[in-house]
Amino acid sequence: MTQQQSTTVLIIGILTLLSLIPWAIALRRARVFGDWDLTSTMVLLIGVLANLPATAYTIVTGRVEQLDPLGDTVVGFPDWVNRLGVIVNGLILLVCVLFIGGRLLVARARINVAPFITTVIVLALAASDALHGQPLWTPRQLTLLAVLLAASVARPGRSALLGGAAVVMVYSVLGGIESFVEPATVVRPCRSDNPCGELGILYAGVFPNENIFSLLVAASIPFVWLGLRGWARVPLVFYLVLVAVATGSFLASVTAVAAVALLGLLRPRLADQRDPTPNTGVAPGRFLLAGTVLAGVTAVGLALPLRPTHSSDLGLRTAIWDLAKDEWTRSPLLGYGGKAWSAKYNSGEIPAAVSPSLHNQWIDMLYAGGVVGLLLFAVLLAYLLFRGGARGFPAAACVLLPVLFASLLERPWSFAISNSMTFALVAATLLPVAARAQAETSVQHHWKPRMMSDV
Repeated sequence: MTQQQSTTVLIIGILTLLSLIPWAIALRRARVFGDWDLTSTMVLLIGVLANLPATAYTIVTGRVEQLDPLGDTVVGFPDWVNRLGVIVNGLILLVCVLFIGGRLLVARARINVAPFITTVIVLALAASDALHGQPLWTPRQLTLLAVLLAASVARPGRSALLGGAAVVMVYSVLGGIESFVEPATVVRPCRSDNPCGELGILYAGVFPNENIFSLLVAASIPFVWLGLRGWARVPLVFYLVLVAVATGSFLASVTAVAAVALLGLLRPRLADQRDPTPNTGVAPGRFLLAGTVLAGVTAVGLALPLRPTHSSDLGLRTAIWDLAKDEWTRSPLLGYGGKAWSAKYNSGEIPAAVSPSLHNQWIDMLYAGGVVGLLLFAVLLAYLLFRGGARGFPAAACVLLPVLFASLLERPWSFAISNSMTFALVAATLLPVAARAQAETSVQHHWKPRMMSDV
């Protein structure tokens, strides 16, 4: 590391420790209002456990690349990390089973529609897997199904978003601590094919690479704003924007800035939050602008991989999109299943760098689920966006914008296996929310002197 990079990492570490002050204030306020519950805990555990094996590997071994006898980088994790992954997968399943049992038997929970639609997508991809000779179920696929079933009976709204905010804070704080303990671990070396970002580093925190971390951070910014109350969320949101920029990912930087801009434009409020000016609402022009932005980003995401062959220069993405389009025409209705693309790496057809996904949410869905899968995905997005009507639209738009932006060149939501972003999918599907005004009124009476800071 250069002296400038060391200084930048030190600054990030200091800001991370300072972020604990507003975070502690926000958690205290959440306790007073009763925002944290079993749903928050479930989302937090899903996010922390799913990322535990990879982050543990980074912390324990550092960022030294493992080379084979031929000098090529070894892809994958050692056996102890894989064994930890098996344990973690079992723990997530156990958490979901206990949560479902508690919500059905004790809380008598209602079924949430959005997670149910998501479950249908998972089942559709699994059926396509079976039709094309792939294993019907794998452990991480069963875990994803269990997580979505748990979300189907979870408490929608602020509690789920608060759990999502806690996930990003846990891992950003771990990265900040590691910045002091072993600064070289939190950055990846800059290369000609992967140059440094605006801050002169590729900040990955405790994750194997900066792309995974940047996607998690950018997608979680609306969770922090919507899940927390009062002024404390403002410095936390801008801290996360800084972290997203520090990762060196241009897509994450743009996504984070766009997310904050839309939050500032719409100033969304959840249905369980008292509106001090109930007759004003959001100006129609702002609704129109937000809808236009969402529609435009969606159109670009759809058009990028479907453009004429070799008509753009997006490196390896162009090649894999063209390959996927050529194969998709032989199974356009149901696609090839959620496991088909990653299986190409085992057969030597694609490199490891692009084996997790097609790096675009839309063509990834089209390849895995065909036209049926893509339509189901569109139904899910439309339901999340419009179910709450005019009151729920701002919050839903702010949650979906980072997902749609990231979908241009990444696949933020997986419907084939549980992964690092499953917690974000769960939190998003628990929007919009029904009003709990009566339940919160009694709490607000005890907090009346501070209500002006809660808007």
